[in-house]
Amino acid sequence: MDHMPCARLRLPAPLMWVFGSMIVMTLFIADYRASRHGVIGLSEMWGRDFANIWTGGKLALNGRLDLLYDLDRYRGFEHALYGTVGIHNYSYPPIALFLDMPFALLPYGPALMLWLGGTGLLFALAARPWLTEGCAPWLLLLTPAALMNIWAGHYGFLIGALFLAGWHWLPNRPGWAGVCFGLMALKPHVAVLVPVILLLRGDWRTIAAAALTVGSLVMASVVAFGSDLWAQYLTVTSGVQARMIDPGQEFYGLMATSLASALLRQHIPAAIAYGLQGMAFIGVALGVTSATIRGAPPGALALLAATGTFVLLPYAFNYDLTVVMLAALVVYGRPEASPMEKAIALIAFVTPQWGMMASAIGIPLTPIALISLFGVQWHGLVRPGRGAPAGAGAAR
Repeated sequence: MDHMPCARLRLPAPLMWVFGSMIVMTLFIADYRASRHGVIGLSEMWGRDFANIWTGGKLALNGRLDLLYDLDRYRGFEHALYGTVGIHNYSYPPIALFLDMPFALLPYGPALMLWLGGTGLLFALAARPWLTEGCAPWLLLLTPAALMNIWAGHYGFLIGALFLAGWHWLPNRPGWAGVCFGLMALKPHVAVLVPVILLLRGDWRTIAAAALTVGSLVMASVVAFGSDLWAQYLTVTSGVQARMIDPGQEFYGLMATSLASALLRQHIPAAIAYGLQGMAFIGVALGVTSATIRGAPPGALALLAATGTFVLLPYAFNYDLTVVMLAALVVYGRPEASPMEKAIALIAFVTPQWGMMASAIGIPLTPIALISLFGVQWHGLVRPGRGAPAGAGAAR
């Protein structure tokens, strides 16, 4: 297996890393100043969305899963746990409870540290095969998106690790690749392009392994927790997530990556916002399909799909852009990249944080940057006379 040359992962100057991380550093400082006994202000815990993982585990261990997808009663249970209500909701499928329960056996603080440290380690290990000696994988834990994931206490490292490991193992260990892709059902929408590419490529063993993994997890969750949870997840929770596409002026809207959310936040009519989101969806679908049919290797398709996923999804957030950071760094390091392509890569690299500031003043920087990065990646794969695509060496 060839690796992507280290030169192709040429890192931006340290100043760019510092600039790209200024927003989350400000958030950490603000949280520290507002925190007392682990509670930030009147409504949040350190680790923020990790509170949902810990609460879900507590509900499962205490036999109170009837509260899991009931917003008011769920927040009441959180209030009893933390002394604060917040605006949390449990948005994950019932299979995530198997992951939640071990963390809920620990006190909140140690559980949060184990979550961030453990998933961060998995992400660094999964990234190693994509790099050569001298390209330290731990640096990928300090990208703007990675730091947002640490601040938010979210799944960005874990889902990113499964994504990278799946594509790395695809050529030589298709069964293990399928298991990794199947485990991404923890956040199924982030894996939306994976089955499309696998079907186009005819990777039937991987598809079968992924389907078996998902099916086994679903059946195990039905046996352990009952089928009613799935009915609630597919109705109540999906409706909550659909409503979150239009964030209004809520803070989480600044973290959204979709074009629809950015436009709706600026009071663009819904028909226009969703129409443009639909065009982005079609563009990504056509781009990924054409690159796959033209024979792009798995490593390049993986990074293309990583970016494309957040262009086509109407519901997604910046803490999940961990693999997109790798894609931006690969584009930036291409020897043949033009100054414009390098500039696009750098903007995409800092947009997980600076896109929030831009959104606050009415500029939809995040979706524009992601669309532009996807276009640069796609052009690098399909342009006439191209050699092996940058980033293709991680999986062939």
